[in-house]
Amino acid sequence: MNRAKVIVHMHTSIDGKIDGEYGRQEKGQLSGEFYAQQLFRLSSANANGATTVAKYAATGTLDLTPFEGAQVPYENWLPQIQADTWDIAFDRQGRMAWTRNYFEYGGKKSRVIEVVTTQASPAYLAFLQSLEIPYIIGGDQELNLELVLKILKDYGIEAISLAGGATIDGAFLKAGLVDEISVVVTPFVSGDNAVPGIFNTNGQFVNQQFKIETMQALADGGVYLRYVAKR
Repeated sequence: MNRAKVIVHMHTSIDGKIDGEYGRQEKGQLSGEFYAQQLFRLSSANANGATTVAKYAATGTLDLTPFEGAQVPYENWLPQIQADTWDIAFDRQGRMAWTRNYFEYGGKKSRVIEVVTTQASPAYLAFLQSLEIPYIIGGDQELNLELVLKILKDYGIEAISLAGGATIDGAFLKAGLVDEISVVVTPFVSGDNAVPGIFNTNGQFVNQQFKIETMQALADGGVYLRYVAKR
C-alpha cells in the first residue's frame, strides 16, 4: 500500500452514538480505557476532524496578531521530528488554537501534525511553525485525502486511527479509504437523537462491504468489534 492505512476507531453507546453521558459512567470505565489503549495498538497516530480537535485538544484562544503579514508559501512543512506517537488534526481552514505541539491522551504525549488547505492563512502557517507543528497542504477548498495519506506514509506514519467526528469519518468512507472499522461499544444506551453515529455521509449510501474479524466481550459488559474492508 502506497499510503497510510486508515482504521476508523470509535467509542460508542449501544445505540451507536459517538458522544454523551454514557462515556462518563463509572460502570463503563473499563470500556473507555480499553478504547484509549486500543487506539495506539492499532497505529501510532490519533487522527481527528476539526470539531473534535477543538473540543478536546486545541482548546486555547487563537491570536494571529504576532504573525500578521507573514510571507509563508503554501508548501508542506515537515521537519524531521522524532516521535513515537502522533496527533493528526484535519483542519481545512486553519483554526485550531494550539498552545503546545503535543496532545496528551491514552498515556502518550503525541506530537501534533496539522492537515490544512490553502484556506488557512499564511499567518496561521507561521503560527504553526512557531510551535514547531508540522503541516501538510492537502488541497485548496477540499482535502485530497488520498494524497494526504501518501504524504503521511512518506513521513513515516504507516497507519492512522481515525477517531472522529462523524463528518471526517464519512469523508474517508465516501473516498473509499477506510481499511478497517474498530468499535468499542460501552454497555449503556445514549438515547440522544442530537448526537450522530460513526459516519455522516450526508445521507449517501456508500457501497463498501466490511467483514467482521474480531468480536471480544469486555468485563464491564461492553464489546469490541473490528471489521476489515472487502476490496
